[in-house]
Amino acid sequence: MKALKTTGKIILILLPVILVWIYLAVFPVNYMDGEYSYYQEAKDYRRGKTSQEKADVLILGDSRAKSAFLPELLDELGGSENCVSLAQGGSTSVEAYYALKEYMENMGVPDKVVLSVSAYHFTSFDGFWTRTVYFDTITYSDAMDVIRAVKKNGEKQALKDAGGDSVFTLLEYKIQSPTKYMTPLVNSFSEDRRQINEDAYREMEEHKGFKTFVSWWPVSGEYDMTEFVMLKTLDEYYRKILDLCNEYDIELYSMNTPLIETTFEECRKIWEPFMGYFKDLKNDYPEDVYPGIHIETTIESYDEKYFDDADHLNEEGARVYTKWFYETYLEAAS
Repeated sequence: MKALKTTGKIILILLPVILVWIYLAVFPVNYMDGEYSYYQEAKDYRRGKTSQEKADVLILGDSRAKSAFLPELLDELGGSENCVSLAQGGSTSVEAYYALKEYMENMGVPDKVVLSVSAYHFTSFDGFWTRTVYFDTITYSDAMDVIRAVKKNGEKQALKDAGGDSVFTLLEYKIQSPTKYMTPLVNSFSEDRRQINEDAYREMEEHKGFKTFVSWWPVSGEYDMTEFVMLKTLDEYYRKILDLCNEYDIELYSMNTPLIETTFEECRKIWEPFMGYFKDLKNDYPEDVYPGIHIETTIESYDEKYFDDADHLNEEGARVYTKWFYETYLEAAS
């Protein structure tokens, strides 16, 4: 009898934790911040869980790519029949590779892929833990492959600096542990996160993944960098994308979205070696051997009127850049 009473007390004590845990696992749309829906909509699309049509052109990359390419405009210009952006804030070549791989497994092979990852996202794992794993947009198996690649390349500290470096950390996220998700749950009490997420999801569907960003950044990401030191793992995954596209005869356009003119010259110490990387990459993937792999080796600057902040083009800037991309790379073939 005493043992039963003790067990009952333990259950009563644990019951609130269990209920919270279940809520965290079942209703993320109710407490996650608005960026959750950007990732969720892209995940649903590439897994074939929406009614949206297959894309013939996919945009992959980070937030700069997400705000720089207008899928609807590319369709209007004739560069695509159905262009969709799977680019996401904080993404590196890791996220881009798994997005493409998963899309191909569920939706088929696209005709073209446009890939754009900024300099900073070759030097940091940035959103791997705080967005990709946090929003549950990568499988356990794929995440483990990343951790193994990082270990092989001796870059565990860089992964740790981004928010974690172990299987234990991964498991905490995968089981929706309150240790990882209580903060957004508490913060959700002050606003209707469900409505925010539903609105954001619809916005992504309506604009095919295009999104502008207005942030607090007073200067570009390159301005705050002291040097360009590329992580081997991120170079490895970038090349995996090129190899995958080559294997399946997908036209690949490796692009570098414009920087803001106000700090362009001051960032030369970063973007010059960054462009040097793409020149080396182009030498490794010459078009006479890899006719479907097109690697841009220059970067341009735009007037600040075309930017929402120091990093992201506004819609007018996206129109200018998308039109330039179409006229430079796709018009002759359309």
